[in-house]
Amino acid sequence: MKHIRRLSLLLALAMIFTAACGEPVDTADTDNTGDTTVPVEATSADTEAQLEVPDGLTSNYEVFSILAVAGTVSSLEELTDDMNVLQQAQYERTAAVEERFGIDIRYVDVSGWKNFQGQARQSISSGSDDYQLMFGCASQQVNLINEGLYLPHDELPYVDINKPWWNKEYIESVSLHEDELYLLFGDMTYNMLQRTCCVFFNINLLEEKLNMKPEDLYDLVYAGEWTIDKFTELVSAVYEDANGNTINDEDDIHGLTYLGQDPFNWMAFSSGLEYTTRDENGYPHINVNTETTIDMLDKLCALFFNNESVFKTSNADGTNRDFAKLFGEGKALFCVNRFFIADWEQVRVMTDDYGILPMPKYSEDIDGYHSTVESLVQWCTVPVTVVDPVYVSAVAEAFAYESRQRTTPAYYETTLKLKNTRDDASIEMIDMIMSGRDTDYLYINPLNGLGNVFKTVFKAGQNNFASAYAAVEMAGTQALADLIEQYEEAN
Repeated sequence: MKHIRRLSLLLALAMIFTAACGEPVDTADTDNTGDTTVPVEATSADTEAQLEVPDGLTSNYEVFSILAVAGTVSSLEELTDDMNVLQQAQYERTAAVEERFGIDIRYVDVSGWKNFQGQARQSISSGSDDYQLMFGCASQQVNLINEGLYLPHDELPYVDINKPWWNKEYIESVSLHEDELYLLFGDMTYNMLQRTCCVFFNINLLEEKLNMKPEDLYDLVYAGEWTIDKFTELVSAVYEDANGNTINDEDDIHGLTYLGQDPFNWMAFSSGLEYTTRDENGYPHINVNTETTIDMLDKLCALFFNNESVFKTSNADGTNRDFAKLFGEGKALFCVNRFFIADWEQVRVMTDDYGILPMPKYSEDIDGYHSTVESLVQWCTVPVTVVDPVYVSAVAEAFAYESRQRTTPAYYETTLKLKNTRDDASIEMIDMIMSGRDTDYLYINPLNGLGNVFKTVFKAGQNNFASAYAAVEMAGTQALADLIEQYEEAN
């Protein structure tokens, strides 16, 4: 019976993630260059839209080179028996694109995400068409975009971000001008889904310590009552001095375990408050210095710094995974992190059942739930040095389409198979997380320290937002003004 339940769940989840990434759109008979397009039948994973590319499109690219951080979108050279489901899907995605265009796709790995920016900048600055696509972390790509090293969408005619394999809202939210877009973001890399923030909870501890069932938490979410206040209330009620030594340590039972400043920052940016709006000209306007922001930070500071049931782990083994170890050992009710820690051994081998919830919002009157896509997510871009951007845009569109058919469902299937998911509500929670994922412009753009203002509060261990903001306001607003001025001059 359990196997039947898991199979039906996996099939339903594949459909859910297909729907979560976008809405159906009408397809045209011709592209904007006048070439006749050939619709491609969608697979069972995606029947809402068709890929449209010109028939017989050719180029001088015999080898199509992609620069990527090692371990992200890179594909294995050949199909082998020991590939897992996700690796096989990546291989088949690449093979399908190669067959369509008659090209050999080569992945050039960058060793370590921090090295991407230098390698990308060096290649583009040399004027060489070394790479046709580049995949790098958002936190690094944003600077290269601001330097004008990539092509905008209007020079990539076959990229249609209204198609469901692109995340249009995200692309627009992190862009300097809402009408000129540079990054390619969506199903091209399942990393988009991996690095969405969420809340893991231990079902056994929920029942033992709070006498609650998963349905009780789900009902809070459905009712719009899953707030930072409610989260804090539940966290606070869990602490137990399990080893009886009267010391709050890693052997005790806690409501929340975490490591570093990121969980605090993710919760602030996932609260549903808008820290950036758009002015009448389509540019970002920073609106973070408000009483509501200060109140939200009061709540987070009370949670993280004045609560014995919240345990900040060390990094004893050098892997940054001690928090996952405690959660996996059943010593913490909640863990705020990214979806992909479900892949980590510390969580994968845990004997307790766990569930997943959206990030809690600031207050009940916030519309929906908002889960930040964190800054190490991969952005794809097209260098200004490519000699055939029309062809590259067609390959990019097909790459995104094939990724949606293959790697997106495969990622969730393999992730879910690591643990037994229990009920239909679990599917709905994950669906809600994915449909509400976003990233504020302030989160992804450093702006001379303004984008890190919540991390500054965390480091202080108290709500010093007023002074922290004052220290970076002038430099941050000037940085934004300079970006806008550079953009206006270039256009």
